[in-house]
Amino acid sequence: MTGSRTVLPGIIEGFLSGCPFCASRRIGIPEVGTRFRIISGVHIGAIGTVVEWHKSMPYVPGEFLAHLDHEPPEWQTRVCLERQMIQLLPFASFPTWVPPLCMSDAGEIDQATITFCEHSFLKGRWKTDWDSFNEVVRKSWRMRLPLEPDELWEVLKAHGVPQRTKADIVNFYEKGRRLLVHSFGRNPSKRKGWSPSSCEARTKQANE
Repeated sequence: MTGSRTVLPGIIEGFLSGCPFCASRRIGIPEVGTRFRIISGVHIGAIGTVVEWHKSMPYVPGEFLAHLDHEPPEWQTRVCLERQMIQLLPFASFPTWVPPLCMSDAGEIDQATITFCEHSFLKGRWKTDWDSFNEVVRKSWRMRLPLEPDELWEVLKAHGVPQRTKADIVNFYEKGRRLLVHSFGRNPSKRKGWSPSSCEARTKQANE
């Protein structure tokens, strides 16, 4: 419980914590004229405007047509909400718990976190599913992310993972990543990417 509110680990708790990826999962097809930013998938980082769907084109559920700001005026792009995530203008500031990774990598960790929560929170009770948490560890190692245990925990906590599990989860992550590096190599090599403070100026500029 948080105050008098029941915690629902996963997308709902992530949305309430300001997660841009979880917020995107709750967005339907935006209206014509809506301004948006792509935060995962093709054209990540691009800002655009929703336009009318061409009558000559067969409608595809879950897709909309847009003009992206960086493209020539006559170009239009299809955006698929199954493969791409978006933020609607005005863009919210990124919460302080967002990991210091590039946007695409942060999205990958968010997806693994959601899957972990969905497998661990069943019938209203939390029981850590270590098999699905292995995927969080594997992604961090495979993508060579500079994601420290405490930084990962902030993401998990924001998505409703119970505080009582912190010690076991942080320890499992740290040991699991060290074992993979020892066995197969591939030390974390990517530099720190975005952060709430570095995104603040870009968000403010996009909202103006």
